[in-house]
Order: sequence, then structure tokens, then C-alpha cells
Amino acid sequence: MSNRAKFDVIRLYLRQQFPKYHITDFQEGTSRAQVFRVDGPHGHPLHYAVLGLDFLLDQTPESLQQVLVSFGLGDKLKEAGASPVTVSKTGFSVEGRVAVT
Repeated sequence: MSNRAKFDVIRLYLRQQFPKYHITDFQEGTSRAQVFRVDGPHGHPLHYAVLGLDFLLDQTPESLQQVLVSFGLGDKLKEAGASPVTVSKTGFSVEGRVAVT
């Protein structure tokens, strides 16, 4: 299963959680993760979701949607502010910085 469909699920989820915001994503090579950035209406980065490729490997697009909703990723992003929320096989964590290349 391609990660493209999974990335589409994540983008759709984030657009539903942040309807007037701009969602972009890119691969973070250092941690083997896909980073989803939520920018405010004026282009300022507000939130970062860092989804580990190891986590995504175990998900189908359907199960991924359920996981994002049940774990409340949108609420976790709002609580974390500009601190990245990392999603991995072991769960969610808020720490560190996003390495932009």
C-alpha cells in the first residue's frame, strides 16, 4: 500500500480540524517521518505533526483515519502550539524540533 493514500487521509483530517488554515507536508529524512505543517491564514507555521513512517507502515487508510480521530491529533496539535507532535508506533509525544532541509 502506497503512503500517498495515507498522506491524503492525514491531509483531509487536518483540513477538517483546521478548516481555514493551509496544510503542507514534507519528508523529514533524519527521523524517517512525514511532517505535516499547519500554517495560519497569513502563512505563519502554527502546528507540526510528525508521523513516523514506521507508524504509517502498520496502518491502512481506513484504520489511520480512526486512529487520528480516536487519539485526537487535532486537539493535541492545538495544545502543543508550535511544538511538534510526534506520532510513532509507541504513541504520541510532544518534544523536539522539526528539522527542515
